[in-house]
Amino acid sequence: MRKSFLAALTLGIPLTCQAVDYFVDPVFKASQLYATNLFMRQTPIQDNWVSILSPGLNFGLRHETGELNSNFTWNHRFYNNESQLDVDEQQFGLDYQHRYDRLNWGLNGSYNNQASVNTVNDGTVLGVPGDLNQAQVMSKRIGLSPTVTYALDERSALSLSFSYSKVTFDKNSNSFLTDYDYQQVSGTYDYLYTVRDKLNATLSSSRYSSSLQNQLTYNHIAQLGWQHSFNEHLVASVSGGLNYSQVETTQPHCAPELSLVNSPCSPFRFVSASGITSKKNSIGEIFSISIQKSFERGDILLSVSQNQTPTTQGLLTQRQLSIANNFTINEQWTSGLTANYSTYESTAQSSSLSNRSNRSNRTSYMISPHINWKLSNEINLDLSYNYRDQKFKDGNQTSVGNTVQLQFSYQPEINRQVK
Repeated sequence: MRKSFLAALTLGIPLTCQAVDYFVDPVFKASQLYATNLFMRQTPIQDNWVSILSPGLNFGLRHETGELNSNFTWNHRFYNNESQLDVDEQQFGLDYQHRYDRLNWGLNGSYNNQASVNTVNDGTVLGVPGDLNQAQVMSKRIGLSPTVTYALDERSALSLSFSYSKVTFDKNSNSFLTDYDYQQVSGTYDYLYTVRDKLNATLSSSRYSSSLQNQLTYNHIAQLGWQHSFNEHLVASVSGGLNYSQVETTQPHCAPELSLVNSPCSPFRFVSASGITSKKNSIGEIFSISIQKSFERGDILLSVSQNQTPTTQGLLTQRQLSIANNFTINEQWTSGLTANYSTYESTAQSSSLSNRSNRSNRTSYMISPHINWKLSNEINLDLSYNYRDQKFKDGNQTSVGNTVQLQFSYQPEINRQVK
């Protein structure tokens, strides 16, 4: 990540002969959150008050043919009635875009040191679970994504992209969170068929690798899309394709003795990483349909989709129906509403994963309205409410949560420097 950051900064070296706009903008955000079921338990233990302080810095440069934008944020989370969950997080992002005649290229990178709340076991005696508590498990997340787009002519363009992400969790014998990395390469051809119609075709391949049972998942996707503009205020799009997946997992050897800690063999003792390797191939359908209508003071988007993504529980199929609306009340007040209904289905690749797979098979719906007040060019207040209902297919268990959040943000206006 350090090398990619230095490489991106050197992009400004040959551009010193151009007028360059350098900027450094401090940002400060403070939030107060109240949740009735923060961790979406079937039976909530308690309500939670969470205070979040987020100082940050946006910095970069802009010139005639490109721009570099980067940001750094430090999050400190205070769990007012569960202080053992208090945590500091760091987030860094970088994006460079360059335009040259018909060729556009860019580089996006990120590094996040963030927490994942995980249910842990205080201790076990001969495999009998003790008290279940919440604990923070830190993770390092690195992402890198270069893209290139070339305009073949006035009506068509070809885009190539590659993305890489790696997630490493801090070691915790009680945690089921596992390290993984993901790589994807894709190519897209866009064609302007008419003034109102755009066509596209996409081919992509990805590789997902998890440390859990040496799982490897390969996905190969072929997809066609069409976008039609009925007028300048109404746009519809549809896309569909096939996803061919190849999943390979290795079942570790497990001894018939009760384990004292959680492991891939639980409740048995883990012996070695080598074991029986199984392979499974499958073909799935993916699609997306959406329609967007814009008005004088806002817009509304309705969409339905089906996607498949690799996880440590196997290939996860998500079907979603969603609606999103934004409305401008006046110069100072804006509002919005987001709602969706989703189903998730995962097939475990081995018997030891069956319990975890059942936790992935679920349905959920969410509704979240919000309102924003722009006090000045530097100060904003945002009030939001989130209702979430989640039902697991295994045991017909249901979790319900309500969250209210008030966020204050301050970004002072600073004069830019031109060199």
